[in-house]
Parts: sequence; C-alpha cells; structure tokens
Amino acid sequence: MNDDDRKLIRVVYLFGAGASHACAKSVGSAHGILMRDLSEAIADRVRLVVEEDFHGNESLRQLANDVVDAETDFEHIITFLDESSSGLHRKFASALRRVFEEVLRKRLDDIQSEQGRIPDDLYRVLIDMYSVPDFPEQLRGFLTLNYDGYLENALDRSGTRSCDRGIFLNDVKIGPNPVRTLKLHGSFDWDESWPVTLGRGDNTLWIPPGIQKAKEQYPFNLLWGYARELLDCDVLRVVGCRLGPNDWDLISLLFATRHINRSMEPYRVEIVDAPIQAARIQSEYPYLGVESILETEPIGSQLVAEFLGGAPLPFRMLATEQQKAVIANAGNDKNWFRLWLKQKAEITLRDLGSVATASGAFGEFLEAY
Repeated sequence: MNDDDRKLIRVVYLFGAGASHACAKSVGSAHGILMRDLSEAIADRVRLVVEEDFHGNESLRQLANDVVDAETDFEHIITFLDESSSGLHRKFASALRRVFEEVLRKRLDDIQSEQGRIPDDLYRVLIDMYSVPDFPEQLRGFLTLNYDGYLENALDRSGTRSCDRGIFLNDVKIGPNPVRTLKLHGSFDWDESWPVTLGRGDNTLWIPPGIQKAKEQYPFNLLWGYARELLDCDVLRVVGCRLGPNDWDLISLLFATRHINRSMEPYRVEIVDAPIQAARIQSEYPYLGVESILETEPIGSQLVAEFLGGAPLPFRMLATEQQKAVIANAGNDKNWFRLWLKQKAEITLRDLGSVATASGAFGEFLEAY
C-alpha cells in the first residue's frame, strides 16, 4: 500500500432490507420488500397453512388469528415458537419460515417482472462512485443482511468490479478487481449443497428470521469471521438497516470491532436513513457512536439548509429546538439511500470538478436527480 492509499478513508457498507427497498422504489415499483410491506401477505398465507398443513388445529388457528397480523414482529413469533417445549409449535415455526421465504421470493419476482430487470441502480451508482479519479475514499467491502441478489447483480454489471462472496461457490469464478461482499444471513441464490451452488435450488442456504441467528455452521461461521476482519476500517455506513433488537448478533459484532481492538481508533458509524431513526439508535446503543445523516459532514450542513432554511450549518451548532425542528422537517418517508447518493455526487462534483467514470453511471445519476 502506497502513501496515497493510506490517506484514503477506508469505508465498509452495511446494507439492510431498506437499501434494496430503496432500489425498487427509486424506479417507481409499486411493490415494497420491507416487513411492513409483506406482513399482510404473510398473515394470509399463515392462516392458509394452518388449515391445509395443520388440519385447522384450533390452538394454531387462534394463534394465527390473534397474533399474526400486520403489526406482528414476525421474528419474535418464530423465536418464541422455536423455544417452545411443544413439538407442534416448533413445527409451526418451521412452517412460518417457509411462508416468509415464499412471500418474499414472490415479491422479488413481482418487482423483477414489473421492471423487466433487477432494479439495482442505486447499488450500481454507489459502486461507480469509487471509479471517480481522485475520489477520497477506499471501498473496503460490503456486509449485507439481504437475501436478494441486487447488490451482486450491480457488481457483475458494473464493468469495473467483481463480487467476492467470501466462500467457494461451485462453478463461479471471481473476476478482476473483486469487492468482498459478505451475505451474513445467506442468500435466496444459494443452494444448500457441497460445494455451495449458485442458483435457485430446492434447499435455500440462509438464516431465516428469528431473534437468535444460528451462525455456528459453515458457511456462516466463516462469513461472520470475515466480517470481523473487514471491519478494520475508518467508516461503517449503515444503509437501510434499523439496528433493532432483532439484530442483536450484529450489534454485538459492531461493539466488539469498535471497542476491543485498542490498537486502532474506533471506526465511525454513519446512518444513511431518517434522522429520527439515527436518534433512536443513538439512544438505545450509545456505545456504537453513530452519526445521523445530518451530523455527517459535509452532507449534514447541506441537509440542514434544505430542511431548516438559511445557509448551510453543522447540525451540532444548532440550538436544541432547531435540531428538533430539522429532524421533524426531515421526516421518515424519503428515499434516504438515493438522497444520500445525490448529495455525494454534488459534493464530489464541487470538490473534484468532475464525476466522470468509464461507465458514466455516477454522472448520469447526478443529471437525473
């Protein structure tokens, strides 16, 4: 590594469902893939499963009617059933996992059919950003909790980078200039075989929803170990991942990699999401040291001006009431991934004088938005 490389800010991205959801919404899809978008279909499917596969068992029927609805935390229900002493309840938990997979797979298929392609544009723009000459950051890699293949597809068609999934996949070769891309919960594109096969087989290799993520077996033990190594970075950008109670294993990993290695400064955690969500994470997990999109400079000052009016000003320089007003005005319903990319493109053009790349994706995005 030369002197210029050492000056670059080393960045890792952590993607949750909100990132791929933002990709779909950025092209006008009528379908969403967040749990709130799937909950009604899941509830309907669960009731059908009770009747067809469990012969209308009254206790399960009551559970499906009273507990499984649009407001249910599906991961909690699966975990509670899994820990039951009843074999019937554990069998029902397995059925719920199958329901979740079926509903999410269908939703992803619906989006692809609707658009005529995989809507991976925001991921592709992000990847292309790192092809801008003299860009001041180094892309260390990606961590993703998503089961879809949007990110990998974006890497494959970027023209400049390839995908290193961290594990051996049968008949899949790593191309030039690879980016370490770790799917911590597995993938709908992985078939459970040896070696792991890339394709749409009958046995999905994934960690289904649940509070306790079973990651002790291969390849997940390997992937989580690689994640620890990848987090030797300066900045972790969290995109579309709310870091809630269901992400406890992930939060534990972030705590350990930020605080246990005392030979380096803890990396900075930037939340690319609604400021109100970042405020919640700051309150619930103060040891993660997160910054909201409003606190991350120079983007933060620009957004303060946009949401509050007046000249750009660092969020920390605002009075408490002004900070509350900015957060309230920002709201919770924007496409934060796209908004953040737009700000990065504008700042890159301002600072470097150009956003030109070989593919032109970054520049085309700036012109479009």
